[in-house]
Amino acid sequence: MTKTLPDSLFQEFPAVNRDEWKKRATAELKETPYERIVWKTPDGFELEPWYSRESEKDFLRIPPGKSSNSWTNCRLITVTDPAEANSAAMKSFASDVSAIEFRITDPLLCSPENLTTLLSGIELSALPVYFSGNLPPVADLLEKLAALPGFTKNEGGLLAPLPLSSGIDDVAFGKLLDALPSFRIFQVDTIPFHERGATPAQEIALALAGASEILSRFSGEGLAAGRIVAAMEIIMPVGTSHFAELAKPRALRYLLGHLMKAYGAEPSALPRLFAKTSRRNVSLLDPYTNVLRLTTEAASAILGGYETLQIGAFDNGLSVENDIAERITGNIHLVLRSEATLDRVIDPAAGSNYIESLTGKLAKTAWDIFKRIEAAGGLNAAMERGMVGTMLDSAAALEKKELGSRKKTLIGVNRYPWPLTPEQNDRIEALESAIETGLERSATASYELMRLKTLASAKKNGRAPSVFIWTIGDPGISFRQAAFCEDFFNCGGFTVSGTASLPVDEASYATIRQQAPDIVVLCIADKDPVPQAETICNALRRLGPGIITVMAGRPPQGHEKLLEAGLDSFIYTGVNVLEMLETYQRKTGVQ
Repeated sequence: MTKTLPDSLFQEFPAVNRDEWKKRATAELKETPYERIVWKTPDGFELEPWYSRESEKDFLRIPPGKSSNSWTNCRLITVTDPAEANSAAMKSFASDVSAIEFRITDPLLCSPENLTTLLSGIELSALPVYFSGNLPPVADLLEKLAALPGFTKNEGGLLAPLPLSSGIDDVAFGKLLDALPSFRIFQVDTIPFHERGATPAQEIALALAGASEILSRFSGEGLAAGRIVAAMEIIMPVGTSHFAELAKPRALRYLLGHLMKAYGAEPSALPRLFAKTSRRNVSLLDPYTNVLRLTTEAASAILGGYETLQIGAFDNGLSVENDIAERITGNIHLVLRSEATLDRVIDPAAGSNYIESLTGKLAKTAWDIFKRIEAAGGLNAAMERGMVGTMLDSAAALEKKELGSRKKTLIGVNRYPWPLTPEQNDRIEALESAIETGLERSATASYELMRLKTLASAKKNGRAPSVFIWTIGDPGISFRQAAFCEDFFNCGGFTVSGTASLPVDEASYATIRQQAPDIVVLCIADKDPVPQAETICNALRRLGPGIITVMAGRPPQGHEKLLEAGLDSFIYTGVNVLEMLETYQRKTGVQ
């Protein structure tokens, strides 16, 4: 058998450098600017659609972080009754759960007796146990845990912030580290920042700043930097932007190596990274699309190399029964490990020109943000001065704008919403309440709350505001406009009563009157749509004074005539869909 190099497959094709490719791409795009296919990320840097070996010289040397790509599957259990929580934990092991996070609802549940009940039957030396929620003072909890038989070998940790530095208490943590040598006492949690709108690079920078804060604080009390790092866990969210989320832990590991070295620890001795799927993009009205989101997020986390992964439930029990939701959510881990076999390769993204470039740009941007935080006195000082809040508010405002204009798409929320199920229709008030409760930390809430208001009004009045779409001219164009408009109004819960290609005559006006729509949308595919649109607007204002007339497309030249004839507004790609739909809600009496 003749051995050939992999590149021999491509010897018949001439090599193409970046300049040649860009020249050809620009020619193919014709009148479309090249910048239209360049992604400007939420962090402000640009990613082009083509990378080659020319960029290899700029690749970062990413430490692998672990010897295999296996991961710990952690399940969250809320504790209101220790015996019930213990039973739920024991049952979860049949679903290949290999770590438990107990979210405590009351500090009194952490008495020695309750902790014994909670942990009964759990092999503490083999299964990491995490604690979060409404905990008693950290030192007290750690002392109680250290006194439990077998817990000194546990490799879990606290997922709760430490109290502010007080000197005397910090010295006591050294003794607790000796008592619980494998337990992660020091936690850096970036999820609160993520839920306020942080971008991937900002999350990396804030993780670095949190780690630096802990290293500075406890190394000043005589603890070795390496020992502090060994007791540290960094909790990171995983969003739906697959490649950015895959590159995020790679960039973080690279930068952590530099931070460890600066504090005198071995660069290879990194904190453990714990990933949690994002709650910001979860839809309460389209739960099964959440399964796809969670699967994408989990795959990103696994390929990125997190040691521990927690996949959140895809529904809160208002649309899907809790048992079903937990089973399907648990199966995501099983499918990715046992069927997709994502555990077979360490750092599979290594060598990908695109992902390596993305990793490098994320690392550079994050390091610049981290240096600004450190220059402000560290994370706590930067938060007190409002620097962090201002940064997050700016990122959240940009995301809100992109969601409003649908430049950022969330399937089932601001594009292609799925009709409510009968169970959801019976629980509209409960769904509204659940959405309002999580409004500040959710990217989906504004759209879903608006849609529910329309549906609640329809339930009360017996009908939702209806939309009729009137297409005129080239069907190839007008039908695309109609599809855009139908999706546009469906996002607000409006009923699209029909779409028809009609001539501009009295019979068509009679058809409109029979439909009795609240809104008529004109999709006119002509070079000059103004004359026909003006005629229709005048006729509809005369025959149906209550009808709101809308036109698809950007305002054409001479659109002032249409406004004078009674046209209400224009809808097109780039308009703020959320604000427009809320306006139509007010005009149709929904709110």
